[in-house]
Amino acid sequence: MAISKEIRNQMLVEARHRCTICAEKCFEIHHIIEQAEGGSDEPENLIVLCPNCHQHRYHRSKEFTRDQLYLYKAKLKEENEIEKRLLLNLEEIRTKIENIPSEESEKLIRQELQEAIKLVSKEKSPSIYAEVTETSRWLAERELIRGGARKAIEIEWEVKYQQEKAKLGSISLIQVDENSWVKASDFEHAYELVFILSETPSSLWHEIFESHHKNSFYLMKRRTFIRGKKLVMIVADSDNMQNHADYAKQLVQQTNDTIQQQVLPKIVAEIERKKQADLQVFDTIQSLKSRTKDIRL
Repeated sequence: MAISKEIRNQMLVEARHRCTICAEKCFEIHHIIEQAEGGSDEPENLIVLCPNCHQHRYHRSKEFTRDQLYLYKAKLKEENEIEKRLLLNLEEIRTKIENIPSEESEKLIRQELQEAIKLVSKEKSPSIYAEVTETSRWLAERELIRGGARKAIEIEWEVKYQQEKAKLGSISLIQVDENSWVKASDFEHAYELVFILSETPSSLWHEIFESHHKNSFYLMKRRTFIRGKKLVMIVADSDNMQNHADYAKQLVQQTNDTIQQQVLPKIVAEIERKKQADLQVFDTIQSLKSRTKDIRL
């Protein structure tokens, strides 16, 4: 069975379109456990490898074991590895952009900036985050993409929208944290029931969640709160745990719905307003430039 386009794209984004081992530019995906050995096409069994690392270093020279491939794959999620690969890609764009067609340049820029902004945290990687957001301004100054500086400004605002959208992505409950059961201080027989979330919520997501919890009706409702990447509920041993889980899922879904239906449209409208204002300034300056060309002093 062939690897689906969706999974293929997922793997390439995860590796930043570079070999998992040596970080050379690469678009080839391979199975860690070969299909002939029963290996699946699922993401956990796939890895991005360049021809040299795959054929020579892995198969012929036996430089890596299968377990080491899994370790290299896991390293892709580390912040410093994400930053390294992002900087390599941005630098590559800058060095070759003047030598490739404008349409291909624009495609490269859009893809790299939109994918990168979803992976880089402003809080954890401020310098890299700034590098991403400034790249399209760098392009604007040099008028290197189709449509020139005006198009680059539009892309810059599109990236800003992607930043906000990434911060407000949908969150889900992944599993119960079986190792987090502790005695709570709320009352004599209180304990913490902890659910692991798909990602750490933003402060705005957290605020909306708290509002839904505060205004909800639930017979067994006790204190429920977010702690990092975890949702914590105060429960008693006599409680119905499935009901608690259903209530937690309901709160999370209500928060996601509010973000998508109420918050994001407002953000889109505000970003569009600012983008148009920025473009108006640009157009005015261009007009002024054209009107002053023939001034004689």
